[in-house]
Amino acid sequence: MFDHVALRLGVITVSELQLGGPSSSLGKMGAAGPNPRLDAPRTLVFPGGRAIILVVERDPHVRDLEAYFLNEAGYAVEFAVDGVAALEMARTLAPQIVITEILVPKLDGLALCRAIKEDPALRGTAVLIFSILAAESRARDVGADAFLMKPLAERRLVETVRALIAARVPASPPAPAASPVVR
Repeated sequence: MFDHVALRLGVITVSELQLGGPSSSLGKMGAAGPNPRLDAPRTLVFPGGRAIILVVERDPHVRDLEAYFLNEAGYAVEFAVDGVAALEMARTLAPQIVITEILVPKLDGLALCRAIKEDPALRGTAVLIFSILAAESRARDVGADAFLMKPLAERRLVETVRALIAARVPASPPAPAASPVVR
């Protein structure tokens, strides 16, 4: 359990963490150094830098945890306060993924997903719906690429994000076949 988590100027400060919570696989933090929590590579690099994840989340504690987990995994994280702001930010930032809960103000997460998938400029943006509501079929109906149930689980979140990004990275072209030698 976090006693204090703060996000200021892009830096997350965590005062205390105890093991055993159902939504985190994170251990006691303190000394700087490598983070062995995740087995997969930590960063997927896109032209111009790190992959951008846009998060739409009402709960500031969940928002701070998502930021921490995704930053640790090598992603740039931006936040929107509601669905309307998220749609505007998606058009400006062109994130690789939008993570939204369903119950956000002004434009709910399902309507946000539908708007993203119907917008020709955003159609290629992956949408991950992350909710306490058992609404996976509704999420799929509006075009969501993935659905996760709360509570937040670090490994599940990061693995899902990695899979969504990997699905959008163009495959390398096959190597040219060697020309036969004619004698």
